[in-house]
Amino acid sequence: MKDKRKDKNIKFLKLAEARTNKIIDAIINLSKLSNRQNYEYNNEEVYQIFARLKKEIADTEAMFKINNKKNSNFQFKSTKPKN
Repeated sequence: MKDKRKDKNIKFLKLAEARTNKIIDAIINLSKLSNRQNYEYNNEEVYQIFARLKKEIADTEAMFKINNKKNSNFQFKSTKPKN
């Protein structure tokens, strides 16, 4: 059982590192668009790019938090007694 967990962690670390580096490379590539000598853009366009990136990061972070929650407590949705 421990070996399986270790294998899963090794797989996670390998994929997380590769995917994170790929994202970092894409962000560096995106930053090259900021050169006003080569490109023309307005503040709204820049806002839309970064709003979307922030949303995706927040959504991804939330997925990790949701998947790490251990909710072992049982609770009824409604505890009002029927009359």
